[in-house]
Amino acid sequence: MSSTEKNQVINEINDLSSDNDEVLKFGDIIINKDPNIKYINLDINFTPEEIKRRKTWKFKALTFLWDGYDKHELEKKFLWKLDWFLLSSSCCGYFLKFLNQNNIGTAYVNGMKEYYKMDGNQYNYMSTLFTVGYIIGAVPSNLILHRISARYYLAGLEFIWAILTILLITPKSINGVYAIRFLLGLTEAGYFPGLEYLIGSWYSKEELSKRSSYFACAGSAASLVSGPLQQAILSSHWAHKHLKPFQWMFVFDAVISVPIAIYTLFTDPNTPSTTTAFYFNDTDKKIALERRRRIGAQLNIREKYTLKKIKSFFSTWHVWIFPWLFLAFNNSYTPISQQAFQLWMKNDLKLTSYQYNIYPTGLAGGGIGLALFVAYLNDYFKGRLNALLLVIMFTTVMFSCIVLAIWNIPRGLHWFAYFGIGIPLSYGQPIIYSWLNTNLAHDDMKRNFVVVCTNTLAYVTGAFVPVLTFNQKKAPKFHVGFCYTAGLCGLGIILTTITHFLLKRDSNRQKTLKEIELKEDSLKPHSV
Repeated sequence: MSSTEKNQVINEINDLSSDNDEVLKFGDIIINKDPNIKYINLDINFTPEEIKRRKTWKFKALTFLWDGYDKHELEKKFLWKLDWFLLSSSCCGYFLKFLNQNNIGTAYVNGMKEYYKMDGNQYNYMSTLFTVGYIIGAVPSNLILHRISARYYLAGLEFIWAILTILLITPKSINGVYAIRFLLGLTEAGYFPGLEYLIGSWYSKEELSKRSSYFACAGSAASLVSGPLQQAILSSHWAHKHLKPFQWMFVFDAVISVPIAIYTLFTDPNTPSTTTAFYFNDTDKKIALERRRRIGAQLNIREKYTLKKIKSFFSTWHVWIFPWLFLAFNNSYTPISQQAFQLWMKNDLKLTSYQYNIYPTGLAGGGIGLALFVAYLNDYFKGRLNALLLVIMFTTVMFSCIVLAIWNIPRGLHWFAYFGIGIPLSYGQPIIYSWLNTNLAHDDMKRNFVVVCTNTLAYVTGAFVPVLTFNQKKAPKFHVGFCYTAGLCGLGIILTTITHFLLKRDSNRQKTLKEIELKEDSLKPHSV
């Protein structure tokens, strides 16, 4: 396409409204709203040799391990690049975000409490102020993300974290920590839902559980690192000079934030219809659009928010059910985030700092293994196990919380219960968000809106409920908190069942409508 022709296309497109346009510009590629037009042919030629190759155990094993193996050669190369750059930048950023959150809890049990002379619910107040900032920033942040380049925005957030995190070493009183925690919550608000939205923008139903799980496991990996890292700092001589040992955790966070932010700036691909990634050529961009077209996903993602459009989001059940389902899962993490396990080991068992810093890594390590196993299993069954897997998760956590609420139980059952909370919850996030992303792919703006609402509602209750249910004066015997969490799991089972039946109902309706359309088309007179 010549420069004159290219400018003419741009001018024609700019004259069209976002609601009525027939084509959209994507580099030199034109996006047509007709869902039957292919951008590139990715059909595989099933020769007798190819069919024979696909029946071998080696082919099946490799396809199970990486689902790009059975695709067209062009799509295979595209998916390899996408997996490497998108997942690496997303996982590194989420690891950093989660390490930052975990390190506050780790610091609390490793000197921060004594340094600031904290008592009562001051730890909860730190968490609450972070959450308040998160709630305030969540919706505006993701509205911005829907309109501008994701790589600039997400990398910018990571740079801001670095500055705020290093500032955590400066307060002389707990009030200064409160202020910085609020600002951290404000800047982190758009990061997690933004990345969930981006990952959901690139992958199909059969691919999403694994990718979402790798993303979630990056958070679990942060939990795996946080305790041993603090223990290594406590055991070193240099960490006791100039700063308190717990403050060196914040320095470490800030130092690794900068290179990760730079990496995100150069590698985040944005979305299939807005990508300018250096590693994608024009063929790759066509493949990206074709993959979205095949699953019926919306390609025009730069629609303007209007009151009419936003009102339409509330006319379907998704915005009313998914946020409460995720809330039931997310808030079930409260026993872990409130350091119930560590405080039990420290206060009741009188274990050493080495033990109560290292033992919780078993939760993270077991969680990573279980999350990946569940993700591969779910993708193997084409995402049909979502409801069953969530019911198993909620049931296990509910049982564990009930026995901890009773408290006077054998010590072995205590250990089982803490692991029964921490490990199964590892796969809840990727299962719920992959469920949401795949079923709302046809309406990108609605998908983004529901993702934000789903994440935000969980933080609304997280802002005040821990103060009421996990009173630190009663640590580690959080009877009210364990009862509350068991009740949340019961709610989660109910909402999972409702979601399953509503999705099944919608699927049956769509099949019926397609059958009616095909029947009507067959009755229309055809020109000769």
